[in-house]
Amino acid sequence: MQAKEIALNMKFKDLNKADLARKLSMSRARVTQLLNLLKLPDELIGKVEEVGDYWERRHVTERMLRRTVDRRMSP
Repeated sequence: MQAKEIALNMKFKDLNKADLARKLSMSRARVTQLLNLLKLPDELIGKVEEVGDYWERRHVTERMLRRTVDRRMSP
């Protein structure tokens, strides 16, 4: 998961979000969005990781994740 790679990169290279964003040619907002994925419940992170990074597979979109989270949050 790219979010975990970013978090490790920040930790081991002692980078802040702005430095990392410049290094990866991303906005600071995008780096923050990716890091916020790590705040999801472990079960959801596992499901995202199961999808993997393969182009042949269907991508996990924010919309798909929102539906999953919304269902879990409903009483």
